[in-house]
Formats: sequence, C-alpha cells, structure tokens
Amino acid sequence: ELSSSQEEDSVTSVDSLSFEENRIIQKKYEDLKRQLENLLFQNEELAYQLKKEDESLQCSKLKLEEKIAEYNGLTRQLKSALEQGRKMVAEEQEKMSYKEQVLQTRILGLEAEVRECQEEKKQLLYIFHHNEKHHELHLKELEISLQKSENKKQSIQNYVQFLKTSYISMF
Repeated sequence: ELSSSQEEDSVTSVDSLSFEENRIIQKKYEDLKRQLENLLFQNEELAYQLKKEDESLQCSKLKLEEKIAEYNGLTRQLKSALEQGRKMVAEEQEKMSYKEQVLQTRILGLEAEVRECQEEKKQLLYIFHHNEKHHELHLKELEISLQKSENKKQSIQNYVQFLKTSYISMF
C-alpha cells in the first residue's frame, strides 16, 4: 500500500507530466499553425503571380493581334498600290521609257516593302509563340509549386487534426 504522501507525489508527478506533454503539444500546434498560415500566404502570393502572368500574356496577345491587324492593313494597302502601279505601267507602256523605268522602280520598292512587312509579321509571330511557350512553362511551374504547397498544407492540416484528436483523447 502506498502512503498518503507517496500518493500525492505520484499524482503531482502525473499532473506535471501531463502539463509538460500538454505544453509540448500546444507548442507543436502553434508551430504548425504558424507554418500553415505561412503556406496559406505563399499560396495567395503564387495565385497572385499566376494571375499577373496570365494578364501579361493576355496583354501581349492583344498587342500582337493589333500589330498583325496593322500589318495586314499595310499589306493590303501595299498590294493595292502594287496593283495600281502595274495598271499604270500597262497604260503607260507606249510612253517614254524613262517613265516606265520610274514606275518599275516604284513597283520593285513596293514589292520589297511587302516582303519586309511579311517577314516582320513572321518574326512577330515567332516572338509571340516563343513568349507564349515561355509563359506556359512559367505557369506550369507556378501550378506545380502551388500544388506542392497545397499538398504540404493538407499534410500539416492532417497532422494538426491528429494532434487535436490526440489532445482531446488524452484529456
């Protein structure tokens, strides 16, 4: 049989042990809660970056579409001017060869401008597709990072829930 003082020592020892365990669990809970808040903040930052990248891509796409429309308009104007030049050559063929040479030079200049515009259009399309691929890769990286963060958050939430359950079942 235990004496009264031995029983009190035993109860005090159990109480202090329970208090210490409770303090450790409480500290772990607070640490995990802080980590979870940090992860939630990081998730918001990543989501914001993803949104900004998407807006930037949309803006670039709109600018490219405007440029393409502008170049298409210029190409039509140049083709029209080229056609007009050819008609003028046909009408002026009987006239002086000097005039004919001037018009031929103008036609060649317009054809060169058309080729330059088409080449510039090709380059802009190449740049756009390159940028689009770059943005897609960056968006994928952000999505993967966001998913990892979500997984870590879920793991921490599960652990916090486990700690809560353990804490509740202990007391």
